[in-house]
Amino acid sequence: MKKYTPRVKPEDFRAWNDKMITKYDPDAFHHHPNFFVRFTERKRVKIIFKMMNINHDDYVFEIGCGAGNVIEKAPHGKPFGADISLSVLFKAKQRICKKVHLFQADAQNLPCKDQAFMQVICSEVLEHLLDPSAALKEMARILKPQGTVVTSVPNESLINRVKSLLIHLGVFGWLFRRKGNYAEMSERMDHEWHLHDLRLEGWFTLFDDFFRVTQVRRIPFFWLPLRYAVRLEKSDGKGRSDEATIQD
Repeated sequence: MKKYTPRVKPEDFRAWNDKMITKYDPDAFHHHPNFFVRFTERKRVKIIFKMMNINHDDYVFEIGCGAGNVIEKAPHGKPFGADISLSVLFKAKQRICKKVHLFQADAQNLPCKDQAFMQVICSEVLEHLLDPSAALKEMARILKPQGTVVTSVPNESLINRVKSLLIHLGVFGWLFRRKGNYAEMSERMDHEWHLHDLRLEGWFTLFDDFFRVTQVRRIPFFWLPLRYAVRLEKSDGKGRSDEATIQD
């Protein structure tokens, strides 16, 4: 398992994470004044559930659920959500507490029984963590043998190139200006809230420690992969992540 020396000390992580949530409220991106931002977020949620085969009796768990914008869209199953931030969990409880069981938890040390969940979601979370490998190990521990994990990660290099172009053209501030409570858009999130900016191959290397990648989807379009959604299954020692099917 890889070890990391991120710029945030473990003892400072929760306070730093709460500061970032206040500055870049992830819930607000789902209601952003920019249509393309809203479209991308909705496409991400839609693709996540298309990659899963959720039965009515399945326990479905989202790690890093934030305000619940993803887990609330689960079409079936018994939904659970956890986040390390009490402030964002409070927002989730105000919205979806009647349909989703919510609790506070650290993705790297989950208070869950082994093999408790058939379906696990971890979307736009790994890049924020001190040690993504520790979170992946926990996902493998709580996942049933025939279960599925769907995670999504940003394509940081492409996102930064697009932002640089928009800044050069002088339209970045206009396109992504903050209005009211809508989230601020950073010029480089890897200088702010993202502690890791791995390419897809780098994420595959981490996934291979515990899982086999069975599918990859590009978000929002095949030709504009700002994010990657990845379906994982427990590794049987026979498959490799570079065999995964990449779809539009």
